[in-house]
Amino acid sequence: MSRGTKRGTRVALALAVLLALASATPAVGTATIDDRPATQTTTEQQTTEQQTTEADGDQSDDESSDQSVAIETEGFDPDYDPATVLNRVEKLRGRSALQGITLHEYDDEAGEPYDVRDEFAAIRPAGAETLQLYSNASTERRQPLGYTVERQAAVHIYLLNDSDLEDYGVSQEVVLAHEFVHALQFQHELLTPSRTQFRSQFPRWTTDSRLVTTAMVEGDAMWVTEQYVRRYGDGDYSVTEYNRTLARAAWPHSVAGTPYYYGYEFYEAAGSSPAERSAAIEGPPNSTAELLHPTEPRANVPVPDAPEIPDSEKLTRYHTDTVGELVIRHSLRMNGLSFQRAADAADGWAADRMYYYAAAGAAGPATHWVTAWEDEREAREFAAAWRSMLDARGARSAGDTVFVPASDHASGIHYVVSREGATVRITAAEMADTAERLAAVTDSAASSEDDAAEPNESDP
Repeated sequence: MSRGTKRGTRVALALAVLLALASATPAVGTATIDDRPATQTTTEQQTTEQQTTEADGDQSDDESSDQSVAIETEGFDPDYDPATVLNRVEKLRGRSALQGITLHEYDDEAGEPYDVRDEFAAIRPAGAETLQLYSNASTERRQPLGYTVERQAAVHIYLLNDSDLEDYGVSQEVVLAHEFVHALQFQHELLTPSRTQFRSQFPRWTTDSRLVTTAMVEGDAMWVTEQYVRRYGDGDYSVTEYNRTLARAAWPHSVAGTPYYYGYEFYEAAGSSPAERSAAIEGPPNSTAELLHPTEPRANVPVPDAPEIPDSEKLTRYHTDTVGELVIRHSLRMNGLSFQRAADAADGWAADRMYYYAAAGAAGPATHWVTAWEDEREAREFAAAWRSMLDARGARSAGDTVFVPASDHASGIHYVVSREGATVRITAAEMADTAERLAAVTDSAASSEDDAAEPNESDP
């Protein structure tokens, strides 16, 4: 659960479950809490048999049955009953705890502002520059409100202490309700520390696929938390408050926050029963485009393989990623486009590949980003929005090359943007010559592939 806004504004609740996709995002609390010897308080939680649907009403919300699991609190004594919270969450989620859960508490440790690493999921710094996200400005340290881990087959929940949580207008009980959902996900193997079950669902483990799987997990927890607050809470809670963008210096945190809101929205559109949420976690959408538009048919548009680069160009491909519709939308939003225009420009995405290249000498890294769209109209709309975004950054043109000058916190970037039919190609590098050479050889390779696909006059 990541930090919301200060008291006086509506609080958007979010989990920090230490997902592998967010390995470089302090927004979700990558720091671990040391196990500290402490007095343990143990309560017994009576659970129902494992369920796959909502409780049928035979028991009251706080009533228990015969089975019990132990809830241990290490070093703190909450002013609410964790057993009651778990019992309520079990009924809302339609799953029962299978073994004990240990609760820990930690203090809010404000640190000096720092420069967040310009990486998220499979986005590397060169890709962040291409997307106009890179920044060496400092931002506040973001500590999670709570997070859940599975360690040696045991589930541990870490919670910010109650007095610090008061500053953010949310109770520790509500944070715990959110984290209990993830505890149940771990115990029922909907979630594993290695994320192997997620990786196996996709041919490539990319930024786009990681955001999709996170949205399924986080949306599930957001859904239960919203129901919990509606029934038992007294705070001013709003899921929609998490549909926001942060300052560019905190872009990894900002992107990491998107699955909470859009995962919740997915379940609202596609089905939100406990069984439907479990099924979606086990068989997630294929892309963030399907996450954003679950009821719309998607076009199957292939993206060409990485172009062959002659050795003489001294450009070596070292990484490949799929950015996806959600990151495109968020990048446009973070660079000044309205929510609606960013959404409209990203809609129609069919596929993409961002290829990363190392250039010999001091030429620096470069990216060649191939985006495929459902039709030419969608491709034109995206290309126009992308150029508007660059113009807002002070871009100026020299032939086919567009240069976005350096700012106080980011280097200047040269772009070569081209569109052919429903395909938009964006090549970017700090050095103009690198961007232009890479664009030329990739366009030549693409033309050769197109020519090879054309039938000869003698062909039937």
